[in-house]
Amino acid sequence: MATDAQRLGIRYVGGPTALLRVGGLHLLTDPTFDPPGEHPVGDRVLHKTAGPAVGPQGLGAVDAVLLSHDQHPDNLDTLGRAYLTGVPLVLSTASA
Repeated sequence: MATDAQRLGIRYVGGPTALLRVGGLHLLTDPTFDPPGEHPVGDRVLHKTAGPAVGPQGLGAVDAVLLSHDQHPDNLDTLGRAYLTGVPLVLSTASA
């Protein structure tokens, strides 16, 4: 029988955001927690149509954030950026 440390789990949050449980680690991908609305990107506007299934307060402890990139609010929005200040480790690209 697998122990908790050996199990793999995925909790879909919304958009690119998911909480991964790998062994005993909790990893969050591309945190996006803003409510639906318009998100300007240069001369374009992204339209978010749904909020997250769970907010940051409902995730529990997160060991690290895996951030694909931070140039667009559909991969790191305002509330997601604020969330980064409370996690112990953020892994991303050099440009981020």
